[in-house]
Amino acid sequence: MYQMFSVRGLMEKNMKNSLASSIAVACLAGASAATAADGDDTGFYVMGGAGQMTGGNVKSVMDDALTGVGGRGFGSSYGNPGFFKLQAGYQLEKRLAVEGGFLGSNNATYSASGGNLAAPINASAKVNGWNLTWVGLMPLNAQFSLLGKLGASNLKVSTRLAGPAGDASQFNSKSALTYGLGVKYDFTKTVFARFDLDSYRTGTSSSSRDAVWMIDIGYKF
Repeated sequence: MYQMFSVRGLMEKNMKNSLASSIAVACLAGASAATAADGDDTGFYVMGGAGQMTGGNVKSVMDDALTGVGGRGFGSSYGNPGFFKLQAGYQLEKRLAVEGGFLGSNNATYSASGGNLAAPINASAKVNGWNLTWVGLMPLNAQFSLLGKLGASNLKVSTRLAGPAGDASQFNSKSALTYGLGVKYDFTKTVFARFDLDSYRTGTSSSSRDAVWMIDIGYKF
């Protein structure tokens, strides 16, 4: 019975990931098929954002690091870190842009106890790296647009902790496909805001992903 529910949960998760990536691809396909817009729609822009990362991949990296220095049979927890980005982009036309830049998190707390640990262990981990994505936009009216993103990212998990058999430093880097969805609102022709929900792959997993939501403010030159 447990195995049946586990398989069902995995299938539902895969379907959600497939749906999100399919919508992102559809937005990009629509953008590519669009005709070139007037010159006012092109130009460089910069953007900064803040939000949060959710998912268990960073915790898995910490668990592996603790196991590597003698930890056995322990339980652990890891808080969802705050996440931020600094990006630069170029609007190719009204429905298509390319952007990329720096991604990073704060130091979120990792805690482990029980098993063969003589005392609870507290440590921290942070994520940083870069991304480069195509952005397809679907205008709804003069201010609002839906967007889909598809590209590549490289994220590194950095941590240091002390275990029963010594200290461990973990630096895990992962390059992978990234995709996302979002909404853009243009306050003026130069100032805009966005809400983004993106999917990234971090840690040692080859299948599971972490989600990042973020609110951005940007300026178009």
